[in-house]
Amino acid sequence: MKYYIIRYGLIGAAAMIVLALINWFTIARIFGPGPSQALGFTTIALSLLCIPLGVKYFRDKLNNGQVSFAEAFKIGTGITLVTSLVMFFYGLLFWTLQGEEMRQWQFANMSEAELQQAQAQLAEMPEYMSAVWFQGVIMFMMVFLIGLIINTTSALVLKR
Repeated sequence: MKYYIIRYGLIGAAAMIVLALINWFTIARIFGPGPSQALGFTTIALSLLCIPLGVKYFRDKLNNGQVSFAEAFKIGTGITLVTSLVMFFYGLLFWTLQGEEMRQWQFANMSEAELQQAQAQLAEMPEYMSAVWFQGVIMFMMVFLIGLIINTTSALVLKR
């Protein structure tokens, strides 16, 4: 894999981890799940702005101002993949260290009726859905899918 793909992927992942930790230790505790989730998705989108930056770097610095849609999409997919893989491991680590606290936090902000409904839903879910590895896969998929959207848009806008 090219160095600039790894570099921009790691920059995106580092930004995402820092913003996620700030969210978890400040915003989530003060404002609750709704604003925290909105900020979480915003964090993913903002962090994945490393995709157009990486494509632009390739186009302007390495490829004489030219990039096709296919090249841009391939570079963006590589950046997205690097970021998603790092976030998979971050998800594993986060749920290992903070998973129980996260569940308690989610339940603490529910009414009695919502709490009973949530517990009934949890009882019906398969065991693997609460496993640490599954939470890592969910994180990977969210980042990857949002990254593909940003990647496609970037490839269309930046091609020349």
